[in-house]
Amino acid sequence: MGWASCPPYTAFYMAKSMNKPTNQTPLIIQENICFQIQNLQLEIISYLGQLTPDIYYFQVNITSHQPGLLRIGATDSALNREVKLRNQLGNYKLISELLAHTIEDNIIINILPQTTPEIENSLFPIIEPIIEIETQSEYLEEEYYPETEIITNTSNQKLLLLTYLPQENQTLETWLKTEHSLEESLFIISQICQLFRYLHQREWCFINILPQFIQMGTPIQFFDLSSAYPLGKILDSGLVGNYCAPELAYCKNPIQETMSSYTVAALLYHIIHQQNLPPDPTIEIQINPIPHLYQILKICLSSLPEERFPLEQLLKILVSTRQEISIPKINWEIASSSTLGLSINRLKNEDNYGIKQQKISDTETVILAAIADGMGGMSQGELASKLAIKTVLEAPVPTEINTREQDQEWLTSLFINANEIVSNQVKDGGTTLSVIFGISQQLIIGHVGDSRIYLLRQTEIKQLSQDHSLVAMLVASGQITEAESLEHPDRNVLTKSIGAKRRLSDGYVQDLRQTTPELSMKLEDQDIILLCSDGVWDLVSKSELAEIFTTEPNLQTAVNITINKVLQRGASDNATLLALQFLVNRNT
Repeated sequence: MGWASCPPYTAFYMAKSMNKPTNQTPLIIQENICFQIQNLQLEIISYLGQLTPDIYYFQVNITSHQPGLLRIGATDSALNREVKLRNQLGNYKLISELLAHTIEDNIIINILPQTTPEIENSLFPIIEPIIEIETQSEYLEEEYYPETEIITNTSNQKLLLLTYLPQENQTLETWLKTEHSLEESLFIISQICQLFRYLHQREWCFINILPQFIQMGTPIQFFDLSSAYPLGKILDSGLVGNYCAPELAYCKNPIQETMSSYTVAALLYHIIHQQNLPPDPTIEIQINPIPHLYQILKICLSSLPEERFPLEQLLKILVSTRQEISIPKINWEIASSSTLGLSINRLKNEDNYGIKQQKISDTETVILAAIADGMGGMSQGELASKLAIKTVLEAPVPTEINTREQDQEWLTSLFINANEIVSNQVKDGGTTLSVIFGISQQLIIGHVGDSRIYLLRQTEIKQLSQDHSLVAMLVASGQITEAESLEHPDRNVLTKSIGAKRRLSDGYVQDLRQTTPELSMKLEDQDIILLCSDGVWDLVSKSELAEIFTTEPNLQTAVNITINKVLQRGASDNATLLALQFLVNRNT
């Protein structure tokens, strides 16, 4: 059976049965040779090196031109262990498929000089004898081509393992060449630690990794298991490598769990520091001062195996650290200003506002901000707004985890309490009341009256509150236009206020569902929430507000610019503006 993809003049070999006599024609392994293993046709593309003791690695093309990894070693080498381990693991999702394995009685491995890799590119030097030949240029020019081959192996039985080969741009080796967030790094490390723990539960230990044979993805996949050993095994010779525990350099130490913990930590060190551990074990390891990760590395890279975390504990720490890091650190920047205005009929500022912030942790912040515009003669409006704000700010803020419905009920209860207090203590007076309640990244609102709540996201501004006023009803019903509402003589007549009635009916307090699809909304980094009385929005349009707060990087300066515009345009009413910017500091 021929194979059209094989180059002309190359030999085609069939893998031999284990029962054939040893004097049969040898299977020659060299570049461009085509042969067959268990009905799979292979073409050898290149020699990759002797990356594990006694094992030769080759890149091959499999029947359909898929890249494959062929490994050849002694029948009692690490490949034999790998076959046993794969049989024990079955179809475990973090292990690649084994396409074929066979034993050959008579193999010659020829490595051509032009394809022999540099020794330093291999983790282990080639340790089998190489037959030396003359290297004088005159002699080589006179020799027939086959005589220039270097025969590296004329051994007896050899074990051959075939898997697919991960694409270079999808390997851990390639991934390690660029920087990654701490969250992504811990996600990868956790998967590797999960595999190591799974093997340890079956009394095996991974003590080294080859990043070029680990494919990134969800989940990651290991293509080479030659660095896995049974628990308690004592190595025949010392082992060194970028991810090997230092005690492996001496062959007297039995394989045990914390060697795997060291390998996990060595890879994590590589990811974070963009370099491998120093090759000299006597050099003190310098670790970047990143909380949690510093402690993990310091403990697991200890030269004393008994000081390292066992794999079960290490995996729990990695997962919990990733969960904590994945939650963004939240901060609020706050700015405000309030003015009496310029009207000769308003000698007192009847607006009031307040902010209450509670930082439970770096990742959990609760904020409550409220604005109230009082109404009524003889200072009754000022008293009404003051009482409403005081009621809101003095209420204990719930810090336990609640549903959004429960949070909204709590916020609505503040309006009910404020209404009761104002109606009892203020005669012929009332107030608007607009409140935002931020719980970590979630925002809910409560609103009564015609003060406004805006959300500015990037360059887009949206009104989250509804105006409870006569002109708003006329605009909604189509009786007047929005432009006409700005000059309507009854534009200050409210249809809802706090203190106007003894009891608030169901639905009296507006929530987010009147202007957005959900009861709460998720805030995004750099979002700005504006709360303002009608003395602001009556003279500065929302498009102007968007322009001011988009172009001016300083929040307080933007507030001051807005209030100055109000004054320049007559300020016939008290004017109050409260701005809150939501800031997310993500771990990198």
